[in-house]
Amino acid sequence: MRRFSNAAYMEGSHLLASKGMWPHEHEIPQGTVLYRFIDIGKSPSIIAADGPWWFEFEYYQKIRHFSRRHGYPIGYSARMFAAILYEWSAVNAVVRAEVASGPLKVWKGKGKQVAAKGKDERDVIVRHRLLDGHVQTTVSREMTPLQSQLEVLQLFIPGLGEPHKKFGSLMKLLGSEQIPSG
Repeated sequence: MRRFSNAAYMEGSHLLASKGMWPHEHEIPQGTVLYRFIDIGKSPSIIAADGPWWFEFEYYQKIRHFSRRHGYPIGYSARMFAAILYEWSAVNAVVRAEVASGPLKVWKGKGKQVAAKGKDERDVIVRHRLLDGHVQTTVSREMTPLQSQLEVLQLFIPGLGEPHKKFGSLMKLLGSEQIPSG
């Protein structure tokens, strides 16, 4: 049987992962570089990196290329593909980290629709310009991640974030980069 560095944190993690994605078990080898969008205004990179939601390079690149191709800030594209609510994050930086002690057992899957609690009106107030030029305002608490031919899968890494906060023992921060918020 294969030993995973985060095996002690797997119990109950499927339920947590399934709140934001359609999870399937997956293995991430030691040495793999992963990416996480963070809010640098809430805490320094090393602290913000200790959260369970990450992207593999392939999917991070898909988000970057989509943003460039369509002229969106990368933070806005990340928000669309991962359904990151404004009340959770300004999405104004990205951290890169290497799996330092591995392999890791993770949950991987397509994002699910999430619901805002109403802490930021950008998450619940939607304005549409109608064909006749009028603006219609609606309230919607749900955000659905963008999925089409361009599929972006997320990772949920048990042991990172609350309540365990094991980033320092499972991952090594390689760097962070501020990005325009989205």
